[in-house]
Formats: sequence, structure tokens, C-alpha cells
Amino acid sequence: MFRYFAVLAIVLCLAIPSANAQPSNAASAGNKALLFNFSGLGTLNLGEYQGGIGGKYFLSNGTAVRGMLLFGIDNQTNKGAAGFTDATDNKFSFGLGGGLEYHMPLASSVSPYLGGGLFFTTSSETYTPSVFVGGTATSTKTSQTAFGLGAIGGVEYFFNSNISLSAEYQFGVTFTNQTNPDVSNFQLGFQTAGLTFAVYF
Repeated sequence: MFRYFAVLAIVLCLAIPSANAQPSNAASAGNKALLFNFSGLGTLNLGEYQGGIGGKYFLSNGTAVRGMLLFGIDNQTNKGAAGFTDATDNKFSFGLGGGLEYHMPLASSVSPYLGGGLFFTTSSETYTPSVFVGGTATSTKTSQTAFGLGAIGGVEYFFNSNISLSAEYQFGVTFTNQTNPDVSNFQLGFQTAGLTFAVYF
């Protein structure tokens, strides 16, 4: 959680030199943007990625709807001891997300915003344990579906009228169903939404 607060602080610091700049017109009625979201930033592990690709359209000045195709991958290999094979844990997820943003009118390149959003994801995981070399490892497969909705709060920094970077958090509820083992879960609280790079056109 701390790293995202740090990102928010960095974005605001970048905006200080632009405090007296003319307001960006990117958040105007009819404008649209391609969105690239990044959430798997916990470590610099190249096998881990969570994010999405989507779009945003401003229905009116400061009010936008957005949609996102979500996907994630997390492949981990734990080195086995001498005489043992490596253990692997491979995860893949796919889903859809959407939301509504209301941007506060400020005469600068920084635009705080509030809104709401929802998502649906399905994921699978295959875990293969470490065994003696020459032995047969039995893989365990797990699947999961999740649905969530909640409030959004963030800040978008416009480098110019075509490019921006947003950092945001979500507070809401998530319902999760898992198989093997069968588990149902309900969570209420802050959910990191990550960083979003936008290209306006």
C-alpha cells in the first residue's frame, strides 16, 4: 500500500512546476483515450503481471466512462533441493471492468477524481510440487471467479493534452468463489487499482 501512496506523491510533485500552467482540455466532452493499467507492481518479478487494456470516453466536461479488459499472469519457480525437481506455481486470470469518473475542475495539469467501478474476473492456478528426480509430480489445479464493486478515488496528471498518468485506490466489496478446495469469500476494504497510462486522441 505504501508504494502507491508514494506514487501519488510523486505525481503531485511532478505537477508543482505546472501549477500556473493553462488547464488541460483533455477532460472535455467527447474526448477519448486508450488506457493501459498496471497493478502487479509488488516486486520486479518479470513473471508477474496484472493489468489491462481499455478505453475512456468523456460524456461531458469532467465526467467519463471507462471500460477495461483485465488479465494477469504470475509464473513462479522455486528451486528444488539437491536431488529434487523444481516446484512451479502458474496463475492466469482474465476479466472485464468498468467505471465512471468525475474529475474536479482545477486550473492546472492535475485532476483529482472520484467515481465508482465494478469488475468480474476468472482465474486458474496450477501448482506442481517438488519431488525426487525421477518421481512423478501430481499437479493441483484451482479455479476462481470474483466479482467486485466500489468507490474510486485518484489523481490524474496530464503531461500534455494527449498523455496522462493516473494513480488510484478503490474501496469496495469483492465476492470470490473458488474450487479445489471449495471456498466462498467476501471482502470489504481498500483494493489497489494501480497505475493507468492514458493516450488521448
